[in-house]
Amino acid sequence: MVKEGVRSGGTRRRYPVWGAALLGAALLAVLALKLPPLAHLMDGPAFCGLCHVMQSQVDSYLHAAHREAASCGDCHLPHDPVWGAFYKAYTGTRDVVAVAVLAPEETSVALSPLGARVVHGNCRRCHGEMTALIGDTARDGGTYCFTCHRYAPHR
Repeated sequence: MVKEGVRSGGTRRRYPVWGAALLGAALLAVLALKLPPLAHLMDGPAFCGLCHVMQSQVDSYLHAAHREAASCGDCHLPHDPVWGAFYKAYTGTRDVVAVAVLAPEETSVALSPLGARVVHGNCRRCHGEMTALIGDTARDGGTYCFTCHRYAPHR
């Protein structure tokens, strides 16, 4: 005599395995965003400019001094490989949903509070010698680097 649920119990055990496999595949896909060939394709004005709401930022970047030394991701993404990959996946998905689904008529984008902290941290990372002299301008309610230097990376 077979107890009720024994057969279905065997079937249920496969779901955690498949779930773990799908989760693992998703994590690997996100981390692949930081592999150099893929990261290079998904960064810079050619990729970021695919979205119509980014055109003014792309145009200003192409006329600014930072275009010689930094890509979009150098300023706008965390440089930690794992955190940077997840941040890129999260913000990319959020931006596509916001532009394509929620507000397709929007003609501009704004930096989120988290994005502002990331950009400020990257200013300090690249310009460390200079910022070491003046300290962290955002500390204790101060301003971010780009508050005063708004037209350095984007003319």
